Amino acid sequence: MSGLYDILGVTKSDSCTTIKKAYLKLARTHHPDKGGDPERFKEILRASEVLTDEKKRRIYDECGIIEGETPQHQGFNPFQGGFPFEININDLFGNMFNSGSNGPLRKGKKPAATVQTINITLEQFYLGHNFDIHINRQSFCQTCNHTGAKSKETCRSCNGRGMICKMVQIGPMAMQTSGPCMDCQGKGERTLEMCDKCSGGYFQDKRTLSVKISPGTRPQETYIFSEVCSDHPSFERPGDVHIIINEDRNDNGFKYFNRSGDRLQHLETTLSLSLSESLIGCVVQIDGHPGYDEGLFVKIPAGSFHSNKYCLTGFGMPIPGNIGKYGDLFITIYVDISPMERTLFATKGRELLAPLFEDKIRTYKCPEESIQTELYLH
Repeated sequence: MSGLYDILGVTKSDSCTTIKKAYLKLARTHHPDKGGDPERFKEILRASEVLTDEKKRRIYDECGIIEGETPQHQGFNPFQGGFPFEININDLFGNMFNSGSNGPLRKGKKPAATVQTINITLEQFYLGHNFDIHINRQSFCQTCNHTGAKSKETCRSCNGRGMICKMVQIGPMAMQTSGPCMDCQGKGERTLEMCDKCSGGYFQDKRTLSVKISPGTRPQETYIFSEVCSDHPSFERPGDVHIIINEDRNDNGFKYFNRSGDRLQHLETTLSLSLSESLIGCVVQIDGHPGYDEGLFVKIPAGSFHSNKYCLTGFGMPIPGNIGKYGDLFITIYVDISPMERTLFATKGRELLAPLFEDKIRTYKCPEESIQTELYLH
């Protein structure tokens, strides 16, 4: 039987794309549905399956059928009299071994970054905060090029290929197998002396990552430490570490205040007043402000009503890059009227306010009996 390349009319140097095109061209002519010879089409299909599969093609090129070693038969059916049937032991065992014949694995540039989120308090955002993270990592041993061997030799069993091809006769069927060399574990070389500088090609290393958070930093700020993770044989460079700073929502500061503004430079809070405080005005102590441990004292003017919003300039968060400059503090008023205040206002309060506001109240033109007076709070 002709070689697989001859069947498709291609050469060993042709690319996978060229081989696929040759197969499609032949298939149009020799497919049984087009009147072609079924056995001839089987040969074409089998040749395409082997030569367009990278691993199968490599094994065929390295351990292919040699004329004269086995009886020649037509077709690809291994049960018709001893046609050698190729089995790759590496395929059967899921590529447990890094076969030397496959060459070195293609390395990635860098693994995905390791991400760690650190939650900090509002006060730490306000004042700034510094902390260190200590990590243990594995570094490649440069003495042995992270092989773990001080000296090595080429494996004599497989001549450095890492793969061994054998012909196995099972009854009428001859099977050609290719599998990893057991003497070198598929590496193509054997260790003569272990490296005395490391443990298996690595040594332990320690790194300290210093995170410096400036006053006024925004949540979700990411601090990147390049190539500080452990070395990995599958990648050219070690991975990065990303430290993400976020708000600690269990902190009391964030229970009292929210950050706002295009740079999150402002602080917002809600202040609850009684009806008396709302009408007359008062001085209140605002707790939880990160810049005032004893509380921030603010004078609320008389006539501060529900949903009024006041601004206290310069009492917000520090503005990064602008030393001494701060955002603003916004205070939204919430008036909580007690039953006692409501009764007092409806009696004595009305009598006192009537002379001041009676001429400002809207008038009506309707019989007294038409006015609905049975209102209740809902």
